[in-house]
Amino acid sequence: MSDSAHEELLRLAEAVPAERIPAATALLRQLVRPTARREFSCTGTLSAEPDLAERSEEVLRDEIGRTGSPE
Repeated sequence: MSDSAHEELLRLAEAVPAERIPAATALLRQLVRPTARREFSCTGTLSAEPDLAERSEEVLRDEIGRTGSPE
């Protein structure tokens, strides 16, 4: 959009009478593309034992113990 078109849009929006603002807002909403929901391509790609969620604390303790980190 050119700067002049953007400036005109802002000027027109500022000139809308208070009682017509809801109608102007509804009209502009029809022109704006809705924000698409983000989809994560990695969702559901984990392959593990069926009880991994139940054993998560145990797995974390084992992995932290392997690094030799003091607790």
